[in-house]
Amino acid sequence: MNAIKIETVIDEAAAHAIPALRPLLGKHVELIALDPAPVPLTERKLAVDELLALRIRLPTGVGPLSPEDIDRAIAQGALGR
Repeated sequence: MNAIKIETVIDEAAAHAIPALRPLLGKHVELIALDPAPVPLTERKLAVDELLALRIRLPTGVGPLSPEDIDRAIAQGALGR
């Protein structure tokens, strides 16, 4: 996430550009702008079903798998079926 911090006095131009700032007209403020960029998968922990879903490549025409379908497939694979 990218962030920019600006310390300024809210003037007419700022209040006109961002009407929500009008109550702060003439006041010294600190504005922080955040870029809500999505967090890459490597930076957040995945649930087990999310991890498995990323590894499964379904054939064309096969619908999405439920967590129960995934559990069943894992159990069958563990039994050598």
